[in-house]
Amino acid sequence: MNDQKFTEENVLKKLLVGALLLAVWGIVMAIASDSSVILLDGMFNLISAIMSFFSIEILRLVSGKETREYPLGYFAFESLFVLIKGASIMILLLMALYSAIKKLVTGGGEPALGLMTVYVVLAVLGCLVLYILARRGFKKTGSEILEAEKQSWFINMVVSAAIGVAFGVTMLLQQTSLGWIAKYVDQILVIIFSIVFFKDPIILMKNGLKELLLAAPQREYAAPFEDKILPLKDELGAKKLSIEIIKTGRRIWLTVKVDPKEKTINVDEFVKVREKISAIAQKVYENTQTEVILERA
Repeated sequence: MNDQKFTEENVLKKLLVGALLLAVWGIVMAIASDSSVILLDGMFNLISAIMSFFSIEILRLVSGKETREYPLGYFAFESLFVLIKGASIMILLLMALYSAIKKLVTGGGEPALGLMTVYVVLAVLGCLVLYILARRGFKKTGSEILEAEKQSWFINMVVSAAIGVAFGVTMLLQQTSLGWIAKYVDQILVIIFSIVFFKDPIILMKNGLKELLLAAPQREYAAPFEDKILPLKDELGAKKLSIEIIKTGRRIWLTVKVDPKEKTINVDEFVKVREKISAIAQKVYENTQTEVILERA
């Protein structure tokens, strides 16, 4: 395993431990305070821990060589992982939403705001530490997995802080005529967060499924290849040049179809064309598998 993969795996292991600790802390405090929103936060951290574990295993797979069973490598496992992660988050949100609505219509509950505040302070600090760790790892490696982890922990930190603000406002309201709102705050926060973040697992599932079905990737992946390769039509001696792009996990599969101007083409010239296109593709995205095909229009 090269230095980049070693660093990536090492950071993921630390994120796994941190997520697991925050998950245990959240679940314990949720039981102690009877808080649905803290339970939701703790379960999110538990999913993050589980996903970090599988991220490490997938990293090891995609770092290995192709096998007879998987001649194109294990890159599609990353896409499957994204699909499963999205489905897990969606199920969690639906369960939390159902539980919160059920508790809301039955009269809510008295919140243990003191315990909730203690949880929030440590949760925000924990998320901040893990965010900084993921950000440093991403800067060193450029890993897409660590970039996703960085964004995930930043959002988690913001959500935990928002929960803390809501608890603070509730504590102030308890001293006023609006104190009756306190017993509904917990359920209302769960419903709001469930609705706000519901689109995220849908996007994850959509992207994972598209990659598994070998659909064309988002425009942001295709555009750089088109901008760099298609203008080379005359330089490569082609009447027509077209490209097809498929993305599975961290691997991009680039097929370039060349319709040569001449009726025949020298093998050495074709090899030079293929090497040139491959070198350009590698500069656009390092983990690109390039194939060049001669095709008459």
